Amino acid sequence: MNASPEEGPPGRRPPGMLEDELLAALWATGRPMTPGDVQLHLGHRLAYTTVMSTLTRLYRKGLVTREPTGRGYTYTPAVNEADHTAQAMTELLSRRTDRAGVLTRFVSSLPPEDEALLQRLLRGEDGP
Repeated sequence: MNASPEEGPPGRRPPGMLEDELLAALWATGRPMTPGDVQLHLGHRLAYTTVMSTLTRLYRKGLVTREPTGRGYTYTPAVNEADHTAQAMTELLSRRTDRAGVLTRFVSSLPPEDEALLQRLLRGEDGP
């Protein structure tokens, strides 16, 4: 079975998934974390060097900030989860030629409560 380019090779995470896991750990704790803190939060599923290099990549992309702490850094999200997710959705949509088709299928796949929320937002009413 061949994986699509967006999924990556079989047995590997899709592109961006590791970065999202680390961002989720930072969002969940709500405090600056060292690479070791992030590794511990994730249950030591990742090597320390993997966590450190991924945090460095997130820093270079502007998704986290870092402050010198001892001989290393502590990391803090530069964006909140809602903004990050909305930006990712917008970027993905902008790369598609059939935007109407994508949006139609997206909305039709939403659970009823999310569809109702989207309708309220489109009418200019406040969110949840």
